[in-house]
Amino acid sequence: MFTIKNKQEHRQLSKVDEHGEYAPFPGVTVVSACYPEQKEFCDAIYKALKNNPLIMHYFSPLPANSYHMTTMSLETEQQVGSTWDQFITNNLPHYKKIKQNLQKKPIYPAIEKLEIYTGWCISLNIFLPKEHAAQIEEMAEALNIEETIPRIFHITLAYPRPNKTVSQEIKEQLHTEIIRELNGVIEKTIFPLKIAEAKLCYFHDMTAFHPWNAENNPFTQSKHLLDFMQANQKSAEDFQEKYLHESTLST
Repeated sequence: MFTIKNKQEHRQLSKVDEHGEYAPFPGVTVVSACYPEQKEFCDAIYKALKNNPLIMHYFSPLPANSYHMTTMSLETEQQVGSTWDQFITNNLPHYKKIKQNLQKKPIYPAIEKLEIYTGWCISLNIFLPKEHAAQIEEMAEALNIEETIPRIFHITLAYPRPNKTVSQEIKEQLHTEIIRELNGVIEKTIFPLKIAEAKLCYFHDMTAFHPWNAENNPFTQSKHLLDFMQANQKSAEDFQEKYLHESTLST
C-alpha cells in the first residue's frame, strides 16, 4: 500500500507494557466485531482464560468486547513512524473511499469453524465460507489493498506479558491448558457463528476498535482532548494551591 516506514525517528511501540497492561498502539483497520453479536461466546472465552492462573501469569487477555476478525489490516503508528498524524490526515480521502465501498457492498462474515492457535499469542484461526472470503478479496482488489488481507483470518484473544522466560516444559503445559480451556467453550458452540458487518475502524490500543467515518483525524483530536484535560487539571491544581496559600495567610 502506501505505508511509510520511519522507525529510526520514532519510538518503538509495544502492545503490552512491562506491567502486562495494554499500551498505546494506534492504528486504522477494517474489522468485523464478534461482540455484541456473539456476546455469550465472547464472554465464555474471556472467562475461560481469565480464570486460569497459569494462563494469566504469562498472557494478558483482551476484553471480550474487543474480540473481532480483521478483514483488512491497514496501518499502525508503529509501521508509519513519527509522521503518523500527518500521514492519517493526508490519506483521509483514501480511508473515506474504503468506508464508502464497504457501505455499497457490505460484508457480513460467518464463521464456519475455529482452530486454536497457541504461538506467541493466543488466537482463534477462522474458517470462512468461500463466498465470504471471496467478497473480502474482491473488495481489497477494488481498493488496491490486497496485501492488507490477513494471511489467516483470526480472533486475537491475548498477548504475552513481556519479560517472561518460558521453559519448554511450561510452554507445553500452557499449550495443554489453553487448548483445554478454549475447547470447553468451542465444543458447546453452534456453527456457523455470524459476526458483525465489516467496518472501517480506528484504535488507540488493542482493547477497543471504534467505527470511523474518516471525516477527521481521530488521533490528533484525541491528543487535543488529552492536552485540554491536562491543562484543566493543572488549572484546578494551581487554583487549589493558591486558595490554600491565601487561606494560610488569612489565619
